[in-house]
Amino acid sequence: MAETLLIRLAPAAQGFRDWLLIDEQGRGRGAVQIGAPDAGVINSIRRVVVLVPGSEVLLLEVQVPGRNRQRVLRAAPYVLEEQLAEDVEQLHFALGAAGGDSRYPVAVVERKRMDDWQALLQEQGISATQLVPETLAVPTDGGWSLLVDGSTVLVRSGEYSGFAADGENLAELFALLRVKEQAPESARVYGSLVLDLEGVDLDLVEDPAQPLELLARGYVQGPVIDLLQGAYSRREEWGRLLRPWKASAALLLAGLILAGVSTGVNYQRLTGQKEQLTADIKALYRQTFPNARRIVNPRAQMEQQLKKLQRKSGVGSTDFLAMLAETANVIRASKGITVRGASYRDGRLDLDLLADNLQVLDKLKQDLISGGQLNAEIQSAATEKNQKVKSRMRVQGKTS
Repeated sequence: MAETLLIRLAPAAQGFRDWLLIDEQGRGRGAVQIGAPDAGVINSIRRVVVLVPGSEVLLLEVQVPGRNRQRVLRAAPYVLEEQLAEDVEQLHFALGAAGGDSRYPVAVVERKRMDDWQALLQEQGISATQLVPETLAVPTDGGWSLLVDGSTVLVRSGEYSGFAADGENLAELFALLRVKEQAPESARVYGSLVLDLEGVDLDLVEDPAQPLELLARGYVQGPVIDLLQGAYSRREEWGRLLRPWKASAALLLAGLILAGVSTGVNYQRLTGQKEQLTADIKALYRQTFPNARRIVNPRAQMEQQLKKLQRKSGVGSTDFLAMLAETANVIRASKGITVRGASYRDGRLDLDLLADNLQVLDKLKQDLISGGQLNAEIQSAATEKNQKVKSRMRVQGKTS
């Protein structure tokens, strides 16, 4: 890995605090420098990591079912809304790596602060590779670690958790954590400030390194959350990364031509498969309706025959396909619902469902009814050992 330029910003968007060139092990290539790096350093380094003040980033955890990160990122603000003082529309959310039980670490920061940081970097011609909360760069051995930096103490309480506090108020903060039974039994301390935290066994690490040098080691150790996600992702960086590859443009063009030829071959193959499938559908239609004389559109004709059979059996005005489509749309928009099975008979669609709780199940029922075309009834509901609710729900069309 090439050298990395590690920059630390000052609180309240007051500018650059210090910077350091580091190697892949987090060792400094020179001394820590105060202020902003000069243009020569910036232009010579391709990887720039910016540490932002831990006091301005809130680290939380969210539980959202599913592995689609974009969907989780869209849902996170509303799941965490009650824990936040600000309007979620004014906040930026970034995800860490997924944990067990659909849990994700989340970093929350004001959008205005993100904009201020971006503007500050742009003024110096800096395109950051990552924007990382400095709290997550505190070295850790798996337990609690405290890094004393002047009057501020950075506390890392876990892989993706931590906070920043004023040194004078740290004892009171830990006393509050102790009341909530959230304080650790022991913690490592980096720095020269003498701390007295009642009930916490403090292990003072004798290390002459400056705070930014310690943060460099912790950053390389990981894991971290990159704030450059969503609206702040580095799309503009692609142009700079692709410039060295201009010599490969001819090979890329040749590859595209070959891909086009391959697509044409696949098209011919798929066309043959489509013709065979059409023939199979017609054969199935003739087998199902042996009295049919003329087949023009077997799918449409099959639907028409199904509607006739439904009218004969007394089914309401909402046919099976429409009922299935509307039910599927409502379930797809619902959260906390899993369809385990379904059956259709005499105009009734019976669903075997697994819901997170009874409230989710009742909401699904109300959403189905609110469309005005369906009736929904919960036939049974039982809570399983994992607190999930196993249920059977019947859906049918409203008769005119």
